[in-house]
Amino acid sequence: MSTAQALTIRPTTASDVPSINAIHAHYVLNTVITFLLEPLSDEAATTKFETIRKEGLTYLVAVDDNQVVGFTYVSPFRNAKGGYKHTVELSLFCHPESTSRGAGSALLAKITDVVGHPEKYGEDWISGRWATEEGKATNIISCMSLDETGRKGGWALKEWYEKRGFEMGGHLKKVGRKFDRW
Repeated sequence: MSTAQALTIRPTTASDVPSINAIHAHYVLNTVITFLLEPLSDEAATTKFETIRKEGLTYLVAVDDNQVVGFTYVSPFRNAKGGYKHTVELSLFCHPESTSRGAGSALLAKITDVVGHPEKYGEDWISGRWATEEGKATNIISCMSLDETGRKGGWALKEWYEKRGFEMGGHLKKVGRKFDRW
């Protein structure tokens, strides 16, 4: 897999879901980046994709040489509570062989632009109330778990987000457990 120069960032299609799900399954099975304990079936991943798109929210893939090397999407934050209607939660994953090659940065830059400036994009990118001035998201939250076995004791990901304009808003301790550790 090559560098970010060959990347295409585009809206996800249903045919991308098996590749996305394979990337996600790696993180489910091998990391604490997600606290899902079992990988989704392709059918469940397709339902999740369709739900996000029916909501009008953004779901993007990074493609390099016709291979999906990463994906990102936003979902409503605490959807059942109307006071949070202008906040979305970010999910972003790169193929393990494509990390540190620019795909994550390119995906994050594109999704923040789409969510922040929906008027520049068509319905394949963002739609419904999210595409209106009154309804667009004004906050993007990314909840990350600290993998103490990772670079810089797990804090490298926090630094990556901060370099891209995110701020740490809190630190929740012992709220998730996986692989027999908090």
